[in-house]
Amino acid sequence: MHLLRRQLQHGGLSEEETKKKTENLQKLESLDYRLDGSIAPLPQIEKFWDDWRAFYGDTGFVNARGDRLLTQIAITAMDKLRPRLMVINYNDPDYVHWGNPSHYTRGIAVIDQGLRELTTAVEANEFYRGNTVFVIVPDCGRDSNRALAVPFQHHFASKSAHEIFALVTGPGIARGTVIDREAQQVSIASTIGRVMNAPTEFAEGPVLEEAFA
Repeated sequence: MHLLRRQLQHGGLSEEETKKKTENLQKLESLDYRLDGSIAPLPQIEKFWDDWRAFYGDTGFVNARGDRLLTQIAITAMDKLRPRLMVINYNDPDYVHWGNPSHYTRGIAVIDQGLRELTTAVEANEFYRGNTVFVIVPDCGRDSNRALAVPFQHHFASKSAHEIFALVTGPGIARGTVIDREAQQVSIASTIGRVMNAPTEFAEGPVLEEAFA
């Protein structure tokens, strides 16, 4: 939305381009709950994207792509904005829905590399060093039946499609502890609330107490 607004503000577009970009912007704005007036735009966020655009341009071909782009944005935001809570929704492994197993394994490798870059960035940044907790959790499991025509799906109600892991690491977290019991994914929200000393009265799952030192 930021890019569309800036392009429309700066002008220089043809009538057809202006119409198309205006329609796209209106469509996106209709889906954005933040535009109900309850959340005011933050100048530092607008500047962040202005700086990003000034460096990388509008094509999308200069910056990284896919999950590598998410890592790049996250590290840049850590440097420029210093958020205290960051959620990165990696999604490259979902390309396996097209049927190629390598899309899944390659996606995992890209995420693994991204996590290494993030931990390196945390250690290099005094604002985050020594006080950052990582919570890494998939959104779903995957079918483990290799005989399926399309592998690594999660639509067939198999046990492995309902099983995930959670990796929690950082200050205040029990080191080297493996918790092998059934827990619900919704407990992640209340557990992060405990980490940040923030109330989570609307969270549906209990805190994963064993994760804490």
